Amino acid sequence: MVEELPEGYYLENFHYLLEFVARQYKHLLKDNELAYQSRFRALTTEAQMLYVRLVQRKGPLFRCDKINYSEITNLQQTMSELVEHGFLDHAHDVDTIDVLGLLTKRELLDLPEAIDLDPAQKKIQLLEYLSQVEIDLSGTRRVRPLLKEYLQLYKLLFFGNLHQDFTEFVLNDLGVMPFEKYPLQTGGFFFENRGLIEETLQLYALDDLSHDTVEESDAGIMAEFVNSLPERCVNERLARRYDRIVNRVARQYERIGDLDAAMSLYIKSTLVPSRERRARILLKQERLSECLALCSDILAAPLNDQECEFAVRFVRRNRNKFPALAKLPALDTRFLEYKPALRNLLVINNPHKRIEEMTCDWFAAQGSDAIYVENSLFTGLFGLAFWDVIFAPVKGAFYHPFQRGPADLFSPEFTRLRSGLFESRFSELRNAKRLSCIIMEMFNKKYPITNQFVNWSMLNAELIERFLGVISNDSLMTVFRRLLADPRNNCSGFPDLIVFGNDGYKLVEVKGPGDRLQENQLRWLRHFSTVGIPAEVAYVSFTR
Repeated sequence: MVEELPEGYYLENFHYLLEFVARQYKHLLKDNELAYQSRFRALTTEAQMLYVRLVQRKGPLFRCDKINYSEITNLQQTMSELVEHGFLDHAHDVDTIDVLGLLTKRELLDLPEAIDLDPAQKKIQLLEYLSQVEIDLSGTRRVRPLLKEYLQLYKLLFFGNLHQDFTEFVLNDLGVMPFEKYPLQTGGFFFENRGLIEETLQLYALDDLSHDTVEESDAGIMAEFVNSLPERCVNERLARRYDRIVNRVARQYERIGDLDAAMSLYIKSTLVPSRERRARILLKQERLSECLALCSDILAAPLNDQECEFAVRFVRRNRNKFPALAKLPALDTRFLEYKPALRNLLVINNPHKRIEEMTCDWFAAQGSDAIYVENSLFTGLFGLAFWDVIFAPVKGAFYHPFQRGPADLFSPEFTRLRSGLFESRFSELRNAKRLSCIIMEMFNKKYPITNQFVNWSMLNAELIERFLGVISNDSLMTVFRRLLADPRNNCSGFPDLIVFGNDGYKLVEVKGPGDRLQENQLRWLRHFSTVGIPAEVAYVSFTR
């Protein structure tokens, strides 16, 4: 049931975040950063409300004549207060094109300077032309919220990332996406020192810049970007972000043919597929002994299934180039021999439906019941079966009240620190009745609380009970263990449909014309084949 938000809810949430951060990180915040919270507190309530309204909108510029909030009784006075205290300005220093962007297309065409312009032009074309001519825009009164860099810092310290925002508060307050209640970390902090904060902010900025750099694909710009990169971070969370940036730019160097520059970057990264890319480059450069040594390292200690399978395929395909191949242990190539069960379907085309829906209709016409579940069924069952383990009060796991899971969820520490709890639960789940009882109890008790593994919109009690009634308990445990072995990568790739029929059930991956199986999908199909879970690939073609 969706709750009704109280008046001024957004201001209460804003205060909560500022006070939480000022309390938790007082020892790491600079005087001017701490002053942001106290300065905000000193504003009148209406000024606080207007500032919060504006900083939570897209911006950064706003037309004064378009600002209208019922709780702001005197807009001009309130804006003047925010300007006086440095929370707002009139953005007199912005480019003409930015101010013009506040106008509608109709308003742009009504400008005297646009009298000869073609009305059929797109707004962006009008802006580009008008920004080059002298226009009096003094009548376009605008404002711009200031001090947003402080708010960005507070949000980072609160959430531990920059992709969450005040939407989390709203969804939780509405009851649409409430969060689990867990004890917050005491005696420790997500950010242990100021250096970690600075490194995190720097890497977020570099991450954004790396996308622009790759898009430009200019050798000089790329070299300048690479020279601006810091040393690889010691902190595991930041190291992963650093490695993603490095891999992204290195891959672009590969595309433009600068293999040496690509290699120098890949060497800095431990994130898949950096070793794969290095092996490919070494082969191109005919550095065969180095290439074989790297492949041997991968085979001896692969970081995940993707790396292992690459190395086997790569060495096997290029075995004639490696004289020392005989020194390697025998390669396990059984996965190469696996071929998924296939079926060709002729489906009535309906432009208003997705291909999965049309395939469900096809199965229904054959007397079967097909349900679209994709990556939600098995992951959801895992999340329900291990709910209390996932949200166990492990030190360092929970730092703010809006987490979908523990902070270490996608690191090796997640399993290691809870190994006893996981094994105890696996022992409990060997009993099929106990498994069903735990899952259904959690489903009824926790709906619709947020859990990284549980997509409530795709699950219902009937589906869960029906599926648990037909799947082998032992087979399901193998799926849970594979999920746990690599939650980041193994939570995707599941078949699209589950189909119930008179002969039991099967999982079906749906592929349309020109579509092909992805590697993670093939891995799950191969696993299902090994453990006795019926699964197939349906290649769909259309008829009218």
